Order: sequence, then structure tokens, then C-alpha cells
Amino acid sequence: MQTRLFKLGFLLVPSLWLGLSMNAFAGGAPVAMLTQVQGDVQVSKDGKEWKKVDRNKFLFAGYQIKTGADGAGKLVNQETNLTQEIGAGSVVEIAEKDAKAVSGTLSEATQDSGNLVNGVGQRFDKAQRYTTVRRSVEKKSTEIKLDTIGEIALSAAYPDLVWSGMGKEYAYRLVIDGKSHNVAATESDMVRFTVPALSPGEHEYRVDVVKGSDAVYEPKKFGKIKWLSSEEEKQIAAGLAQLDKTSPNDDLSKGVFLEEKGVTVSAMDHYRKYFDKYADDTDMYPMLIKAYHDLKLEKQKKEGALKLQDMLKAAGQG
Repeated sequence: MQTRLFKLGFLLVPSLWLGLSMNAFAGGAPVAMLTQVQGDVQVSKDGKEWKKVDRNKFLFAGYQIKTGADGAGKLVNQETNLTQEIGAGSVVEIAEKDAKAVSGTLSEATQDSGNLVNGVGQRFDKAQRYTTVRRSVEKKSTEIKLDTIGEIALSAAYPDLVWSGMGKEYAYRLVIDGKSHNVAATESDMVRFTVPALSPGEHEYRVDVVKGSDAVYEPKKFGKIKWLSSEEEKQIAAGLAQLDKTSPNDDLSKGVFLEEKGVTVSAMDHYRKYFDKYADDTDMYPMLIKAYHDLKLEKQKKEGALKLQDMLKAAGQG
């Protein structure tokens, strides 16, 4: 049963529109991913300012890649999953749907079964929708409501479930297949709970908000936890190991890979780790904002969108 009570909360009230036009980004979704970088490899957005690359990098239409005498790399087309090899002493330009050699060598496109991160385009297009926010003033809200992700994959290796913190006066009751788990109150804006092992397959869950001994909010709909089998877990582990082999410590690619597998909390964790390290990679920052959106972490989503706006302004792109 859902009840109401008065509580200080946040309600978005129009004050200053901070919409991010698509022109603020590199231009649509990434066309290719540069991977297996060796030697002197540089990337430019405009053919004028070049930055050395030593990791996997998603590339957009208009980008250029330049390799030195000892430089090489591979391009994975995000729509076709076909791979092309860039030779030493080459300049390659990314077009709307493919890549072309301006000088030097770029191999014919071939199928490479080792590619694990591809097809990010649709997810990135969706991610851009969540980067538009309004600056707001705080206003009292009279209703407690907690949204949680509708469907998520968890396992023994990825057991954490997250949801928005409602304030230090509220605890939570996680109900999985009718069994309750009490979760203590916290001041954190994000609650993280390690789910005890479940049998492989689908399980219904919900998160109630509790004050004292009473539930002040119970959702009407259940969410779904898919508990991965040991075989599914091994496949994910093998994929992550392959990513580490081709590009060690590439948390962005790991995040994209895990998101595609439905392991959304771990994907968020890898995105956060990556952007803590590479704060200047504004092109792909919408992926972190999308993870917040999917996990129903509205405060983090809004703060991420405002942070992106500030980064784009600082870079002269806002």
C-alpha cells in the first residue's frame, strides 16, 4: 500500500534551459573504435590539433588518425563490425559510415571474430537524449516515490543492486520472490546492496521505502533480476579477459561490453572509473549519463548532464 507524507525533496522547476544540441558533440554516434594501438598514433577532431592515443578510442565522423613510422592500429566499424588495419605512416579520415585513407595504407574491411565492443551506435543515440537538463530550484514535494531499474543482470561476480537514496531517515526493504531483505538507512545519494546468491534465471523484486516500522512507499510493479548462470558468468569473464589482452585497463570498453550484457551496475562502475581518469573525453560521457538513467539514479543523471555542459563550454563546444 502506498501512503503519502510531507518531505523535503527536489522538483525540477524551469529556470534556465541548458539544452545540449547535437552539434555540441562530435556529430552523431561513433562510427568506429580504434583499437590495438601500437607505437606513435595520434587522433584529431579537426586535422589541426593532434593528441597521442595509447588506448581504445571511439571515433566520430570527421575525426582523423595519423600513424608514425612505428605506428599501427585497427578500426572496428560500429555498424558492420568489420575491421580494417591502419599501416605505419598513414592518415585516415572517419566518414559518416566508414573510414578512408588520405595517405598511407588502410586495409580492406574483414570480419574479425575477436571484436567484442561494437554496435554502440543505437545506445549512444539514446544516451544523447539524457544530456538535456534544466537548471532548477528546490521545491517541497509531498510524495515519496522510488523508481528502480526494470530489468538487470546480476550474479555471484556482479551481485550489487543500486537505487536512489531517499534521505537518512528512510530505510529500505528489498523483496525478492516474496523474501524480504532489510537495508539500513544511509545519507548517501545512492544505496548499494549486495544481493545474496539466487538460482539462475528470472526473479521478481521490488524496493519499499520504510520509516520506523512502516512502509511509506511500495511500488505497484515489480522489477526483474536475471541471475546469470555460471556458464554465462564465464562468458562475460572471457570477454573481459579478451578486452584486457587487446587493451589493458580499458574501463570504457568494459563498460560498453557489460552494459550490452545487462550488467548495468558494473557498467556504471567502469564508466565512472574511466571518466575519473580521462575527464577530457566528453564525446563518450553520455554513456555514463545513460547508465544513471537506466538505473533510475536521477540526481546523478542530472549532475552528470550539468557537468557535461560545463566541460563542453570549457572546450568551446557548448
